[in-house]
Amino acid sequence: MYKTQSVDKQHASGFYSSFHTSPEGYMMEAATGYPSVFVVDPTLRDVPFAPPRWRSRKKWQAGQLFLGFLVLLMLSGLTIQTYLLISFRKELDTAMAQGTANATAEKIIQAPPKLPLKRPSAHLTLEPPDTAIIDGVLQWEHQNGFAFLHDMDYKAGSLISNEPGYYYVYSKLTLTYSSCLTKHRGNSLFTHSVYKRTSQYPEELLLLTNYITYCNSKDSEQWQGNSFLAGVVYLEEEEEVFIKVTNGELLFYRDDSISHFGTFMI
Repeated sequence: MYKTQSVDKQHASGFYSSFHTSPEGYMMEAATGYPSVFVVDPTLRDVPFAPPRWRSRKKWQAGQLFLGFLVLLMLSGLTIQTYLLISFRKELDTAMAQGTANATAEKIIQAPPKLPLKRPSAHLTLEPPDTAIIDGVLQWEHQNGFAFLHDMDYKAGSLISNEPGYYYVYSKLTLTYSSCLTKHRGNSLFTHSVYKRTSQYPEELLLLTNYITYCNSKDSEQWQGNSFLAGVVYLEEEEEVFIKVTNGELLFYRDDSISHFGTFMI
């Protein structure tokens, strides 16, 4: 390698001396005004080319595509969310409109339950005072308002079973009296009882009873109270349960929510 460089230098030196000593060399220098110099740099290396621009351009295009995908995804999410909100609003408005239309009817006749009842059940509300009691047996509303019958019958104050089984029986009475000092001096007793009627026995069977003392204040003409009964009884088919009280004057009637009688199979 070093020999090649020395030979090149000798060759260049000989060419330079022959060029200057020849008449043509002097004439060329005279014409240009500059001496002709040839320099050979043995340490010269290849200069690297500039990196191609297509790589940076490709990265820029990929970034644009990714950004566009994100924007499209965001717009799709907003569109779906807007659609769901509009649909929910329409359903809510429809439900509110139906509820308003049915509110008046439900005050008169109770709407039937949405879920089907699978077992016998009944709920009765107290009749007005003039027809609420016959021979000590309470009479009940069994069709209108909150009252209903499901797979059971009603007759003359009695609930009649159509299917044998164990039944939960309940009854609540709201009571009031306004002539304690005039008609009743001292404690008086009110009896609230559940009876059963069956073909297997000639007489009524007492199932549940509750005793209430009323007019027990010496200084008050007015008295108010309530009585509640509940228990589990076994009923055969065609057997009846009914409510008896000892003093119908205490029964307070305002609406069909304060005094009731019902049962359901368990």
